Amino acid sequence: MSQRRFILALALCLLCASAAATTSTAANNGTAADKQAAASEDAAAAASPAAQQDPAVDSAGDGWQVQSRLQASQWVGDWLISRDGEARHVWSLRADGSGRSYAFIESDGKMRFTYGYDISWYFDPFTQMANIKTERRIVCRAGKIYPYFLTLKSYESDYAVRGKYAWQTTWTEASIGQNHLHKSLVVFVAPLSGWHNPSRDESCPDFPRMGLEKDIDHALDGWDRDARREAAAAQLDTTPAPGEPEFKGETFPANGATAKQH
Repeated sequence: MSQRRFILALALCLLCASAAATTSTAANNGTAADKQAAASEDAAAAASPAAQQDPAVDSAGDGWQVQSRLQASQWVGDWLISRDGEARHVWSLRADGSGRSYAFIESDGKMRFTYGYDISWYFDPFTQMANIKTERRIVCRAGKIYPYFLTLKSYESDYAVRGKYAWQTTWTEASIGQNHLHKSLVVFVAPLSGWHNPSRDESCPDFPRMGLEKDIDHALDGWDRDARREAAAAQLDTTPAPGEPEFKGETFPANGATAKQH
């Protein structure tokens, strides 16, 4: 009797062990199949046109365009600059973001160069702001241009662009031990077609006189053309769009009839 019970218990153990092994194998096979199916789905999704057009994988430049009526190229060139009503500056702005600024002062009835800067500048079409930062200072020594490679003062100005020919700024003069806050209106008076940026040891620049009146007339003519062009573009087109419904206007009583009172 004991022998039969032992044989029955052994058979039950072997049966349970076989069932557990079968379940484990099926589970492992199922897991492998699930992983393979998931990998196939991921590969198909990556190859789909929707994934290829995902904005997240677009180039870094996409989405950073903006429509602006003003462009940085409009200020590239040499300009006579009026600051707070006094035309005593010259700005030379290059397309690569570099440039020069020159300041003049009246002495003995003549305009004399006093100092200048190498500058960097840019225009941001998103904010409609311009920025100018001074770099190396330039002075006149013995009638020749002399650049200082070490300057004790630096200036960085943000300009609110009021139009093609007017910038306004509130700027800080950073000096040793103290800062000074200034507010200025800068006007691009006229382009200077014959301006030359002198290099080191060349003669100090003269205030632009030759052809200045002609440049101013040319600038005024350009402003007038721009104003007329903008006025024409601002006119509204009242032509009905295709398919737009038409509404009848109010009808008035004939002569001699009494209008209906409401």
